[in-house]
Amino acid sequence: MLERYHRELLRYFTRKAGDGDTAADLVQEAYARVLGHQDAGGLVLEPRALLYQTGRNLLATQAARRAAELRMLDTLALVAPDSAPSVERHVAARQQLQRLVALLEAMPRKRRHAFLLVRIHGLSYAQTAAHMEISEKAIEHHMTRALLDCAGYGGGTD
Repeated sequence: MLERYHRELLRYFTRKAGDGDTAADLVQEAYARVLGHQDAGGLVLEPRALLYQTGRNLLATQAARRAAELRMLDTLALVAPDSAPSVERHVAARQQLQRLVALLEAMPRKRRHAFLLVRIHGLSYAQTAAHMEISEKAIEHHMTRALLDCAGYGGGTD
């Protein structure tokens, strides 16, 4: 399976990601996940389609994470445009961002994906359910759990 689709996937994701290294990482992770699914006894009828979908999901998650980090940095930069942030404020903002990223990474994959699609990309629950190919009720469950996860975050410094 690896040799059959590798070059094709690499070209596709290089165009999508705009970077060959990122594309190579995406393709490798897509293969790892598909092979892991097979090793766990999962049936893969269309490996090519599953590899593409897995890669697209990984790319979307990566883009959402990057966008969330940028938005968080914008939110944390609460200084006038003509003034420079203090070292303390910069360190506090970086620590807050690291805690938020850790919180997102600690979430189960489907919960994090649903949360990012709804909260970062602005998709409705119905759109998110269609994108993830699960029920809208499952999205509600994922969002409830994600918001509970975030409730403990607080965003402040200790």
